[in-house]
Amino acid sequence: MLAFLPIIGPIIQGIVSIFTKMQDTKVEVLKTERGTEVEEAKVSAQIIQTTQDDIGLRLMRDIMIFPVVVWTFLLCWDTIIAESTYKDWMWHLASFEKTGAPYLPYAVIVFLLGNIGINMWNRK
Repeated sequence: MLAFLPIIGPIIQGIVSIFTKMQDTKVEVLKTERGTEVEEAKVSAQIIQTTQDDIGLRLMRDIMIFPVVVWTFLLCWDTIIAESTYKDWMWHLASFEKTGAPYLPYAVIVFLLGNIGINMWNRK
């Protein structure tokens, strides 16, 4: 645009081209990042699809997770709601400190991630 100016035109044109190349580089980096995210999402969807009909895995998952969910719900009910307002509706479960309850969600997460890892290993 300003190339017709004798000295200033090429300088301005060079500066503008540097900025456009920097923007093009940023766009390419974003494209590659999005491509890897799409590939990771495809792999995750494939793992879910593979384990969807596995009866043994579903049964193990339910046996492992359902009691933890019910127990945590009842413990939270006793701790948050029943102690303050509905004392007759308490289940009288042991407190978090006495039972080691903070470690149970971690056990469930390790179980689920372990199953995903085993399925990925078997797919090799």
